[in-house]
Amino acid sequence: MRASANDQAALFRALSHPARVTLLRLAWEEALSGETLARLMNLAPATVSHHLAQLTEAGLMTVRQDGHHRLFGTHRPALDLTLSALVRGEAAAPAPEDPYRARVLRAFLRDGKLVRIPAQRKKRDVILHELAALFEPGRTYSEREVSDALAEYHPDFFTLRRELVGLGLLAREKGVYWRVTEGTTPRTPQMADDLTLRLPGTVE
Repeated sequence: MRASANDQAALFRALSHPARVTLLRLAWEEALSGETLARLMNLAPATVSHHLAQLTEAGLMTVRQDGHHRLFGTHRPALDLTLSALVRGEAAAPAPEDPYRARVLRAFLRDGKLVRIPAQRKKRDVILHELAALFEPGRTYSEREVSDALAEYHPDFFTLRRELVGLGLLAREKGVYWRVTEGTTPRTPQMADDLTLRLPGTVE
């Protein structure tokens, strides 16, 4: 697939700032959080977030959720393209894995906080899938644990908790929550009762 001149220019723009080149170097060996990168570069988190968004949208960085942090890593295959191949249009410019997801996350997640809950269903689902990664498959959580984790992102944890259950990303029974993934074994009421006994302080 040949790269268009617009795609080529977008890639070069992403590489045109020294801070963005430095970010690629720092995240070359290991994916790092935005907070860590800001500290290493002695820059404001908002400034680093802006540069990371530019690199991610250009397909030069990958991003994944790890607990309460989003980790950014250099997308090495994208940098294996030769300058000659790009200029001659012999290779396609790199692209983010999911451009729509990248745009939604950049618009609604800033400095590790959810600035607002999206009103549009499609955008809200992107955010909910991102937040679902806070919870480990195979582990159970009390209602308070779920609420506390979500409150780190937005004060309306009640709505987020309800939406995660409604979308089928979390399941709940007798105040016990668990992450729903492909192949998750449904829990019976008796199993939920047993789990509740092992989780003192569970909110019903």
